[in-house]
Amino acid sequence: MTITPTEAVATPEAGVAHTVDLTFADGTRTVTVPAGSTVLEAAAAAGVRLVSQCTVGTCGTCVGKVVRGDLAMPEDRVFSLRQDEIRDGQRLLCQSVACADSEVELDYPASMLDDYPLVAATAKVGAITWLGESVVEFVLKLPKSVRFAFRAGQYVRMRVPGTDEWRSYSMASGERDRKKLAFTIRVLPSGAMSDYLRDTASVGDSIEIEGPSGGFGLAEETGPTLMIAGGTGLAPMLSMLENLQTAREDHPIRLVFGCAREVDLFHLDELDARRSFMRTLDVRVTCDEPTSIDEVLTGNPVSVLTEDDVRDPRTSAYLCGPPAMLAAAHDRLIELGLPAERIHAEQFLPS
Repeated sequence: MTITPTEAVATPEAGVAHTVDLTFADGTRTVTVPAGSTVLEAAAAAGVRLVSQCTVGTCGTCVGKVVRGDLAMPEDRVFSLRQDEIRDGQRLLCQSVACADSEVELDYPASMLDDYPLVAATAKVGAITWLGESVVEFVLKLPKSVRFAFRAGQYVRMRVPGTDEWRSYSMASGERDRKKLAFTIRVLPSGAMSDYLRDTASVGDSIEIEGPSGGFGLAEETGPTLMIAGGTGLAPMLSMLENLQTAREDHPIRLVFGCAREVDLFHLDELDARRSFMRTLDVRVTCDEPTSIDEVLTGNPVSVLTEDDVRDPRTSAYLCGPPAMLAAAHDRLIELGLPAERIHAEQFLPS
């Protein structure tokens, strides 16, 4: 069903509780949402774990799609969802109250959260490598006593040393590297993590982490895989490529990766190496400005998409990058004919 903007900000009936069916990729769990509680709060109270992070509506992690009934978000707030996404029924469950008995679709399996329990640990910095002018590969080593497992595409939260600030980053390493986690982090002119990485970070530093979190990752659909990454949005793609490397399916894999400036491009040798031993992998690298690097296209990851990229109706697309790129990529893929349910996205915000 299509939810209108008016329905999106409806007021729940005072004192009335409603049931919400949470339809995961692997089954449905039903929770009762009391008046005054959000769906996320009610799920937590019922022992049903949902993917979430900020709990204040800014990160977009806890999104679900209303397919029956009515969930409402406050009308006086700015959220990470676009208006067309809200009209299509998408809601942030940390901000949504139930105005009727409803059903919400979630594009990840509930078993994922059971299989990869949340772990809090203190890791040690194992390596700090500058990959470009503004990108660092940051490697953390976990203690042998810590049991940590994750699904390729997930992320962890890190506490910036010397502060009370926490930041979230997707693993760039594969699921098999459970004791050594690699991340690709963009270093900004200012910011808690950026200042630490640029000015004081040293091998051996202690870092508090919590994770894994997030529902981004390879879906169970079979068929060609299209990955679209902007900047350090490449990280979860590298993790997922390790899974695809050992998969028995012989479907095509296409990675479209781009940065705004030539000095920001990174891991080009890494991508060349992967292409050499993954015979079904095709890599397309873009840069907003013309470069002297062979095979780098002028443009951005969205501008170089073609009908051929989604010609097979079984294609699944995975997007990670800045919100503006995700919105443009989503719209372009829809325009090219890819069904919305085969588009999976993870956005990140500068930190």
